[in-house]
Amino acid sequence: MNVYKHGVQKMLRELMYERRINQSQLGRETGIPQATISRYLNGTTKSLKFDTLKSLAEYFSVPMEQIVRSDEPEISTHSP
Repeated sequence: MNVYKHGVQKMLRELMYERRINQSQLGRETGIPQATISRYLNGTTKSLKFDTLKSLAEYFSVPMEQIVRSDEPEISTHSP
């Protein structure tokens, strides 16, 4: 699975949970079709459209980078 797609899935779920909204509500608020939101959440979309990501970022008041890069591996500073 593409890291960016997985990051979008994870972050979108978290942001929706924080706002306590479902896919239908998010679609109504952003103008993004519920089917598109579902594809993002399920990881079945083949492309991540800039305009859609921009709309999501604006709605949730977060930078786009937070949505698409939310699943980057953390670098450990501790020695084994």
